[in-house]
Amino acid sequence: MKFAKLLSVVLFAMMLISSVSFGQAIPSGTARYEALGYNPFIKDASIDINRNPAWSTEYRNYAFGDIGRTEVGGEGGDQYQLTDQFGAVNFGVSKEIALGLVVNKFEDNWNDFYSYSNTMYGIERPVVPLKILFGWQTSPNFSIGLAPYFAMWSQEYDTTGINRQWSSSSLGGQVGVIGKLNKADWIEGAVDVKSNGYKLDRTEGGTNTVNENEGGLELDVYTRAFFTINKSLGINLVPYLNFSMYGWNPTSTPLDSNGYNDYSHMSIMGGIGINMPVLDQGLLAGGLTFGYRSFENTQDVANVTDKYTEFILPQFNLGMEWPFTDWLTGRLGYSRAVSSTNNEFTTSAGTRTNKGTAVSTPDQTITAGLGFNF
Repeated sequence: MKFAKLLSVVLFAMMLISSVSFGQAIPSGTARYEALGYNPFIKDASIDINRNPAWSTEYRNYAFGDIGRTEVGGEGGDQYQLTDQFGAVNFGVSKEIALGLVVNKFEDNWNDFYSYSNTMYGIERPVVPLKILFGWQTSPNFSIGLAPYFAMWSQEYDTTGINRQWSSSSLGGQVGVIGKLNKADWIEGAVDVKSNGYKLDRTEGGTNTVNENEGGLELDVYTRAFFTINKSLGINLVPYLNFSMYGWNPTSTPLDSNGYNDYSHMSIMGGIGINMPVLDQGLLAGGLTFGYRSFENTQDVANVTDKYTEFILPQFNLGMEWPFTDWLTGRLGYSRAVSSTNNEFTTSAGTRTNKGTAVSTPDQTITAGLGFNF
């Protein structure tokens, strides 16, 4: 009895301090992905469906989500507050069609988009994001998926002689496909497009001023494949490629004589790895990723440019999953990257350059986790 109580306390504590995922029949989710070394070379129902809605045709009648996690300080300084919570469900409504819903999962770059902008306006991130899943298996070897996404926020203050209206939004969606070459080999592709916007419309003392943004478009293109290279051992070759970009600049009406900043970001990452069974029903997956990232901030009137570039040379991801029992699964992962960085700050007086080679943060380099199969 004491052991049962102790086990209950331990399980409850793990739910509070970590990212915990749940599902029907198939273990998946953020906790599994992180425990296996943030691994791009694994198949994971939750991660795959959220990245490519065509996977909704493969994982039917499936519930998934994250109970959440606590972070140092938490949101608003509350260390006991859970973050990154979301819930989702996907149903097979016919042999060819799947429909689903994902609630409260932030899949936009709003924090990156707005944190570099004029945060003095009091604009908040769009809330309660909603994504609708639609999957259509057009043939036994081909599926297509569509997932519109939207999140919005607004607030208004009105008193004598003063009216202020704040608003923000992230709107867009994903389209994806899966093509099966045979029973074991397949190729997938997905495109994610979203538009981020904010606005502060204020009238004070009879004067109207509007602060908002131009641009705010983000684009993400992803493709991955599984090719069996050794049938007897079940070894699969897993190449992938990911391209993303977004850009925007603040503006106002009337225009500010001090000018505005123009922000742009671009990233291209690609890698190759293996995925194979081990230890009976276990899994071993890992590989190398190479990539390039750049971020540029240009101030038009002051003629100031701040550009940061990074070459990933390379990134290592390794994960292993194995069953202890029929109800308990162990997970172990490793993730680390070596990068070459270059930061150029240019003004009318000249250019200041900082270069270097560094490794990624040691936080969560080695990860571990447990999966409970109910």
